[in-house]
Amino acid sequence: MPNKEQLKKIAIYCDSYEPKKEFSLESSSHVDDKKYKSCENCIHFTEDSKCELDLIDKVLSNLAMELDLKS
Repeated sequence: MPNKEQLKKIAIYCDSYEPKKEFSLESSSHVDDKKYKSCENCIHFTEDSKCELDLIDKVLSNLAMELDLKS
């Protein structure tokens, strides 16, 4: 299971990220963790902490490959 920072990075790079209505980035009444893009705030993230589209590992591996190319 990715940590909170990884879930934020995944959401930034995920083409399928869609914020839940109650976590809309435009809303100003949020707790700090809720105002940032994160898988936890995506409509595809399930209650058992999984992506229903099964994209977490795919996006993480793409990020890792991108970092390898930069180094």
